Amino acid sequence: MISLATLAAPIVQAAGLAHVRFVVVDPLTRKPVAGFVTVATSARQSLLATSLFHPGETPVLNPLSGEVQPASADLEATTITIPLGATVTLRQQDQVPTKEIVIRVTATRIAPNKAPVSTSSTTRNKEDIQKFVNTTQADTRQLTKGQAGVAEDSAGQQHVRGEHTSVSYVIDGVPLPDTLSGRQGAVVVPSTIETLEIITGGFAPEFGGQTAAVLNVTTLPNVRAARTDVTLQGGSYNTFNSDLTAVGPLGKRANYVINLGSTGTDSAEEPPQPDNQTAHNRGTSRSAFAKLRISPNSRDAYTITVSNNPADLQIANRTGLPASFAQAGQGYGLFGLRNADGTRPDVTPQNAGLLGAQTIPLPSQQAAGQDINQSEINEFAILNFQRHVSANDNAQLGLTLLHGGQEVDNRNPAVDLMNLPVDNSIEFNPTASRTIHHVQLSGAYNARRGSHRLKAGFLLDSQTGTESYKIEPASQLALDAIAAIAPGLAPPGSASADLDINGNPVYTATGPSPTLKVSRTGTYKAAYLQDTWIRGRLTANYGLRGDWYNQNQDLGQPDVSAFTLSPRLNFQYQLNKRTDLRWSYNKLFNTPPLAQGAILGAAVPPEIVDQYDVALSHKLAPGQSLTVAYYYKQIKDQVDVGLLIPGSQIGLYSAVSLEHGGVHGLEISYDLSSHNGWDAYLNYSRSAAKPNGKDNTGADTDEFNDHDQRHTVGVGIAYTWKSGASAALTYQYGSGLASSIVPPSEERTPRDQLDLHMTTGERLFRGQGGLALDVQNAFDSRKVINFQSAFSGTRFQQGRRILLSVFGKF
Repeated sequence: MISLATLAAPIVQAAGLAHVRFVVVDPLTRKPVAGFVTVATSARQSLLATSLFHPGETPVLNPLSGEVQPASADLEATTITIPLGATVTLRQQDQVPTKEIVIRVTATRIAPNKAPVSTSSTTRNKEDIQKFVNTTQADTRQLTKGQAGVAEDSAGQQHVRGEHTSVSYVIDGVPLPDTLSGRQGAVVVPSTIETLEIITGGFAPEFGGQTAAVLNVTTLPNVRAARTDVTLQGGSYNTFNSDLTAVGPLGKRANYVINLGSTGTDSAEEPPQPDNQTAHNRGTSRSAFAKLRISPNSRDAYTITVSNNPADLQIANRTGLPASFAQAGQGYGLFGLRNADGTRPDVTPQNAGLLGAQTIPLPSQQAAGQDINQSEINEFAILNFQRHVSANDNAQLGLTLLHGGQEVDNRNPAVDLMNLPVDNSIEFNPTASRTIHHVQLSGAYNARRGSHRLKAGFLLDSQTGTESYKIEPASQLALDAIAAIAPGLAPPGSASADLDINGNPVYTATGPSPTLKVSRTGTYKAAYLQDTWIRGRLTANYGLRGDWYNQNQDLGQPDVSAFTLSPRLNFQYQLNKRTDLRWSYNKLFNTPPLAQGAILGAAVPPEIVDQYDVALSHKLAPGQSLTVAYYYKQIKDQVDVGLLIPGSQIGLYSAVSLEHGGVHGLEISYDLSSHNGWDAYLNYSRSAAKPNGKDNTGADTDEFNDHDQRHTVGVGIAYTWKSGASAALTYQYGSGLASSIVPPSEERTPRDQLDLHMTTGERLFRGQGGLALDVQNAFDSRKVINFQSAFSGTRFQQGRRILLSVFGKF
């Protein structure tokens, strides 16, 4: 027997790994206990449950093929003892180093939170994330960047398979309620993640709420020895980031994880011009994460997880665009439509007499003193109870409290609504507040019966939201625009029959701008029943999910009440030892945002999606796989989020409902994992996202969604030396969003970016720390991301950023 109970070394050499039996023991008493063992090689992963009749023992496994041997087989098996909570690495001794086989084994009391059969999903552990991602920067977007089906946008937006940003998080098996769009701070801090499963298709019935993608997160696990890791990072644009993570035991039955972080930079978001990246663009964030896990006995576990993430952001100012943009507007005046010389390129002999068509030289927003600031908070607390009922049954109950808040204020020059200039580069003086609260109870019960893995669960979410808006126009053209677009935000007055250069009636104000206050309450409830059935080469996950959504608001809009019963059918068939075919049909119910619900037009109903997926996956060699996937979505009441005042850049967003939507796409993915030190991925996506019909204000939809991007490529290559040092590069290419067209051209603007991430590993400072170097946007590309977009305004790529880090442990 090979005993790992003392964990004297993290890596154990084992010669006989053809047939292995694991024995799970309590780390204190060394007695066998019920639990689960996850055995992972570069090519596959197996989950073993301990026996009902032989305490602590798993079936005999061939870890290289993933095959479980029948109990009747008379086999000589190597027995390996592993304590609960431990993770060890086995290496095959009788292979030459270039063909060394590494097997990672983890023992847990509760089955790991991994989704059943998913047509399209990617799993990344902590080591994978750290190889490619600068986790000290606390940027959640980095988790999905470059992945199949993901189109990157500005303002923190990652569009998955043609959706806006309908991404949900599941934290240690507990779904997290929806948060505010337009946020800049993190919801989940990347440095606290142990494993991340990114699911984009083939959703089991247990997943709902927001299903463009599900980020199934397992946070840092329990450890037996205390450890603290610290990273300090600084570099370009006056950037300074810090991160501290402490893990360790608390007595014999408890463990803790604490993470504290901060970020700060003078180039916080994508700027409105390519040259001046720091014009009123400072951003800072703080994060505090803590997890306490208590296991009073061998059956039960209580976990308390809290996360607090405040952030402050300056809304970036326009400073003017180069002369090459003169045919489209150089960023002066309302919506940036005016040139530096005061002319507007859209003036023709037919409209030359309209208000605002005259030549009006103006200072830029920066020169005029625009000063708009945003502060926000994203925080949640989860109480999670897990019980190992028997060797085949376990239960989970979670209580989640979530709060999101956002404040926008300004210190702009004061305006006189009775004596406004015709045009002004400062568009509006906004003051706004948004707050959401969720109280959510969720539960699940898992049962294994022969070849069936049954799961039933529920979710009850009570939601409240309040909003307050006061948006003062800073010019006559801005006054005309807000009176036409959002009459509830306009000051009292009247519109004339005359039109301005933007096609809006000329409006005369007779009083001050009002403060519009909105209160919303709602409930979201769900229940599901699913089964994962394994028979021979076929694995089927199927079931039903019911979703109920109700929302009330005091704007005079009709209440929203919806129910949908959603079938989910997901299949995987193993064609041979290296190839499997997956296909699925899912009806999905996506809830609308609460505290940024539409204040214009009708209330936003839930989005209903019929999604079809098919994928073929082939293992080219150990650790290498190739996947080809196709998906098609039919969407009713598609939920999108755009600027509250279309085309403005004042930091305020609002939900939009599009009558119909259709998305289809092809994805090709290649993955290389832990092959002689190399890790790599290559993802290509070809997609089209088209709305249809009208939006909730009654206006016709555009031909394409603003975030539609036809071709997207993500590449990552990393090499890790035996010393622990590593070097990685990632490359992203996008053929251009629909919102990237710069008139008079009708072509989209393609863009790409190359990032480098290098670390010495911990040996540099005698096993206690090292250095890291990050180069983001190495070629300093500054292409257009959005241009005069109703959803995003004007945004350019952020310039090259070089960051140096020092890290250590104690």
